[in-house]
Amino acid sequence: MRKIEVVNADRSPPDERWDALRGRIIGPGRRWSASPSGASLWLTVIELESGSALRLDPPHGDQALFVEHGELVVDGRVCRAGGAVVVEARADLTAQSRGATRMLHMGARDPGNGFGTAVHLIDSRGIYEALDSGRETRFLADATCPDCSLWLLFTARSFAYESPVHSHSRDELIHVLRGQIRIGSLSADSGASIFIAAGQPYQFRSGDEGFAFLNYRSGSSVMTMRRSGETIIESGAATGMTAVPNAGCWSR
Repeated sequence: MRKIEVVNADRSPPDERWDALRGRIIGPGRRWSASPSGASLWLTVIELESGSALRLDPPHGDQALFVEHGELVVDGRVCRAGGAVVVEARADLTAQSRGATRMLHMGARDPGNGFGTAVHLIDSRGIYEALDSGRETRFLADATCPDCSLWLLFTARSFAYESPVHSHSRDELIHVLRGQIRIGSLSADSGASIFIAAGQPYQFRSGDEGFAFLNYRSGSSVMTMRRSGETIIESGAATGMTAVPNAGCWSR
């Protein structure tokens, strides 16, 4: 497959070979693929009617659910819009919708040999944050958990933005939540996803209204600035972000 590929929100069904990793929907709901069929990472969009649930039975690899709209209830606790549920490789999960709920569900095609049994609920503030005028960046997971390697970042700008040319040491999936992202001649609007292979240099640009996107990787990574050669370990602490005090996180 191509090193950079855009998948628009065409609501095509997920590849049936991977349904065992993606769990099953209990009750009225639907899901569709939002990632390239040959990519190392997968992402599905799930819409549940009120009271429906997503069920995951281990083993399934480390996975994450990002709540775009609505609410999920896990073990009596609520994950609201902008928050995430991180499910370690050997954990079971029943996440029930409270009201109509739309979520992004992501994982790796090769689930690896994860051994963690915990489920983590992370609220919309995340575990680390970087806030400036017109900018909001939050780590929901940064691959520093002892028992899971999942990496999940939310970032947004309210103005036109152009990134430096850079690359990452891990494959990544970017899902656009608001605005438009352009990489060269490729464009991704709200609801579209971009797969970028590890080591591939790129630069992205947004429109005048800015953007918001979710960035998922299956493990820790290093960013390389292509012009200077500087390398940056991509975790909350290493990048100088602020730890969220009394982060609204819960684990079982």
